[in-house]
Amino acid sequence: MKLFRFLLLALSFLPISVGPFNPGREAIPEIFFGPIEAQVGLSPLTGTPSGWYTSDVTIHILAPADALANGKPVLDGKLTISDEGRHDIVLQPGPLGQTNTVTQFVDIDKTAPRVTWLTELNSAVSSQTDLSAEISDVTSGICTVEDSLDLGRTWETQFLTVPGSRDTQIIHETGWSLHRNFTDSEKGVFLILLRAHDCAGNVSPGEILVVRVE
Repeated sequence: MKLFRFLLLALSFLPISVGPFNPGREAIPEIFFGPIEAQVGLSPLTGTPSGWYTSDVTIHILAPADALANGKPVLDGKLTISDEGRHDIVLQPGPLGQTNTVTQFVDIDKTAPRVTWLTELNSAVSSQTDLSAEISDVTSGICTVEDSLDLGRTWETQFLTVPGSRDTQIIHETGWSLHRNFTDSEKGVFLILLRAHDCAGNVSPGEILVVRVE
């Protein structure tokens, strides 16, 4: 009996390991920051080929429950971004995880470019004529401009920029001109359609210009 008590006393001075099966001590918490799963509806958070989205974006943080996004708690593990523009979302695994952060870039553009004809409606044209317009897109920028001379059956495309990384130059405003020779066109009313695509994939309606061939 004395030997048994001696062994218990000796064991009490040995270091105690901390782990999930130690009933006498609280385990050191592990910080899980994922996998971070972000979705737009049911689609993975990959965006368009340009990296832009054309709708709200919801980021689902699977763990931990006290994760922060830009320093604020994430309710129910979900963060929805609705505002148009470029967003840098710094995800942090709780107040103590300041050195273990992940930045998720979310770029949203829901609005199509704006196309405005500068050439006056019902202008008289003959021989070589320049038809001009202004095109703007305040968020992702203008990627392509298209014109149609056959009521939208076919379109001729002009590429202004190629979607790429976030460092790609964005064109927010541009002037546009159509150089056309109307010498061989039939006399009377002639319609030109003009539309633009932004780098997020939004397309403006075809804006109609009516001119008179004389």
